[in-house]
Amino acid sequence: METWLACRQKRLGVVGLVCLLVITSLVTPLSLDMYTPAIPHMTDYFDADAGTVNLTLVDYYLFFAVGLLLFGPVSDRFGRKPVLVAGVVTYVAASALCAMAFDIWMLVGMRIVQALGAGATSAVSTAVVKDAIAADKREMVLSVVQVMFVIGPVLAPVVGALVLQVADWRMTFWVLALIGTGCLVLVLLFEETLPVQERAQTGVAGTLKSLVVVAKNKGFSAFLLIAALFNLPFMAYIAVGSYVYITFFGLSELAYSCFFAAAALVTAAGPLIWLFASRFVSARTFTTVLVVVGAAAGVAMLAVGTLSPVLFCVTFVAFALAEAAIRPYSTNILLSQQERDTGAASSLINFANTAVGSVGMLLAVLPWPNYVVGVGAIIVATMAAAGLVWWALLRSRIPLPGIKD
Repeated sequence: METWLACRQKRLGVVGLVCLLVITSLVTPLSLDMYTPAIPHMTDYFDADAGTVNLTLVDYYLFFAVGLLLFGPVSDRFGRKPVLVAGVVTYVAASALCAMAFDIWMLVGMRIVQALGAGATSAVSTAVVKDAIAADKREMVLSVVQVMFVIGPVLAPVVGALVLQVADWRMTFWVLALIGTGCLVLVLLFEETLPVQERAQTGVAGTLKSLVVVAKNKGFSAFLLIAALFNLPFMAYIAVGSYVYITFFGLSELAYSCFFAAAALVTAAGPLIWLFASRFVSARTFTTVLVVVGAAAGVAMLAVGTLSPVLFCVTFVAFALAEAAIRPYSTNILLSQQERDTGAASSLINFANTAVGSVGMLLAVLPWPNYVVGVGAIIVATMAAAGLVWWALLRSRIPLPGIKD
């Protein structure tokens, strides 16, 4: 398996490196999902309204996006490992301070710091895929990471619900601090993947300008927008899923976590669907199919999603499979557009997914007739927008290797 590596990792090896990539990509799903079972009750705990408590989700995701945007280019200048170490240490410290928060505003503030640390680790880990994994193995590794990525959404709400049976929400943040500490051990064993001679030679301001250079690639930006739009309804579901299952359908926290975990577990098939389908269809055709499937899932949710939690879950899973299927190959295609400025490219990829997802979280809490209708409407509208951009891109003269070959 050493042939999978473009640069050696004497201490981690292939398995250790993939484990590091998985854990760093899991940081945000764990940070979002583990305490969602407690959110409907935190309004009483802090004597705060639902909008204020929801800031602990929305602000986390917004500043996670900021971290993604900033620290990828910084790693192009100073190397991957220093940024990884700083990011993980920040995440661990902020998680501990979240656990000790004495009011809702301290919790919101520490969630912002936690998000910046998580953003640094996630941005750099995506760049490491291109640095360290052989070109012909990247798509496979990205698919493996995506399949493993399901561990977080499956286990996090279940663990969070179980924690609530014996402790309060504070314990979930102590668990996150412990996970971050384990990640730090792997990061310390990680060997730098960006040689000094290949690092950006400009200052930090000049390095950040590389974001503009990458964004000016019209094919990159257009395809990135299409892929990122799939994340908007997904994060809308994350934001209000607990309210749908617990408040709208009247389920317990543990029952909610089981529905949430079941949906995440089925969604793990998304990257595998692409690996199978890629033998028979092009990425171009497959993307078209995913947009159609996503829109159909939204229509189905509007039609029957309010009838039972099972129907809501099934219709969401149909969309989530499409969202999971587009991630590995779209990321690989996007990274392949850049010969240099990999950190900037990875930052923009992650930032776009996160920033667009944060819009979904804000849209989800608008005054819809109910949250099921809200999520369904968001899916339909977003897939319509993605379809229009995709149609325009295919008919344009904008080059896009991997799609327009």
